[in-house]
Amino acid sequence: MFETWFLLCLQTILANILLPLIPGIIFLRLCFGKKIQWFLLYILGWFIGVGVVAFSMFNLQFIHFGVGVKEYFIILWVLILAFILKLFITKTSIKDYITTLIIKNIYHDIKNSYKLLSKTEKIFTVIVTLLTLGFIVITFIPTTHFPTYADDSFGNRNRPTYHIYQDGGVKIFWSEDEILGRWRLWYPIYIPIYKAMITNFVWWFNDIYINMRQWLVFLGTLLFVFSITFQKTKNIFYSILPIWLTISLPLVFFHAGEWYMELASAAYSIITIRAFRNYLERKDCDYISLWLLSGFILSYVKNDWFVVYLPAILIALFMVLILQRDFKKQILWFFRKWYNWLLSGLYFLFFFLPFLIIKGYYNLWFNQAAWSESWIWISSKIHWEIFSVFGSIFTKMDNYNTIFIILALIIGIIIQRRNNLSIWEKFLLCTPLTTFIILLLVFLLTENYIFALNQTTVNRVFTIVFILLFSFSWYIFVNKWNE
Repeated sequence: MFETWFLLCLQTILANILLPLIPGIIFLRLCFGKKIQWFLLYILGWFIGVGVVAFSMFNLQFIHFGVGVKEYFIILWVLILAFILKLFITKTSIKDYITTLIIKNIYHDIKNSYKLLSKTEKIFTVIVTLLTLGFIVITFIPTTHFPTYADDSFGNRNRPTYHIYQDGGVKIFWSEDEILGRWRLWYPIYIPIYKAMITNFVWWFNDIYINMRQWLVFLGTLLFVFSITFQKTKNIFYSILPIWLTISLPLVFFHAGEWYMELASAAYSIITIRAFRNYLERKDCDYISLWLLSGFILSYVKNDWFVVYLPAILIALFMVLILQRDFKKQILWFFRKWYNWLLSGLYFLFFFLPFLIIKGYYNLWFNQAAWSESWIWISSKIHWEIFSVFGSIFTKMDNYNTIFIILALIIGIIIQRRNNLSIWEKFLLCTPLTTFIILLLVFLLTENYIFALNQTTVNRVFTIVFILLFSFSWYIFVNKWNE
């Protein structure tokens, strides 16, 4: 029995890691050359690779009905041939790219950083590391032993996955009860397409192992946050701090193993925010293209991320650039880099436009409260009653009560450093704030207020706001520490 479990589990893990990782790395090399290297290449390659495979599978349905092994290798060979063509045109040796696949050994950097910590910081670092490892293990166990049990996981992820697997593909134009994997039609279909492809590779639909990617998303998010933090700070204490803050949030344990898409969406948001932060810091237009790429993938992970979170990131960006009186200059600078705006245009056409066309064709759009009072989904009154549940949401022992201590500390440090914040620090601060404000307006001004009153949505979306804040909290604390 154990041998069967181990082999099936290993097969699913390898399929979920390798199948998106290989095309993801090739795609990043094709579009960004050797800019992304070492460990970040593997993490970004995996996250971007899921988007590349899923979006390519969807677009392929316009001309070919099929989601499976054959279609995967069609996509892979197209990427390989395109990469070989790039090597030929640029006259670059493949060896130059192979060297960037080697993961840089940071053990000595971590060891040296630990030695420089105070006694209190050392104790905290050890305790949090052990707690994090324990949290990773205890989230892995139910993911690999218990079947799906959450409503959204059944209805919005696994049911369409099973339909696509049994049908053999996705119908794009048909009767409405047949298209898009017979799903809730206004939801993006990309994750079920990806899961159906994985199911074809492992030969059967298993209601336990089908959730494996969600756990890998959780693990990948922690590794990505740790990696970018240590790369910037070279301080192990401040690199483990965002991890501790994230795993201490409510609902993270649940979302690490079930197919509610908040955690996956948070991961792509963090990548999107980090890409533009790098642009603001380094003035390298390649990061705008990476930002748009991850943003377009983010838009179709879940409806919320098209109508709330991506706009929140954009608003934060525009606010910062306008306040810096730098907006026009940055836009003009970007359009002078013809390769970047051409690449960004291709991302728009490939990753963003096709599903938008389908939703427009069937008049599906994005608001699940489609029965609301007006065509723009705005209610006839402001729903102040949502605030009646905020007390229980933010003060119960099993919810956000301990977060207020961290928030008070962060706000205090921000006030102290308000005159010394760089442009990218302001951007990182504005993004969680604009996200929270837009979510609040959605609950206040639309029929979605019901999802706040019955707490089916509000808890988890506010959890993601805190994840966005805590993932980049190091820059607040480490600068304070340096001062």
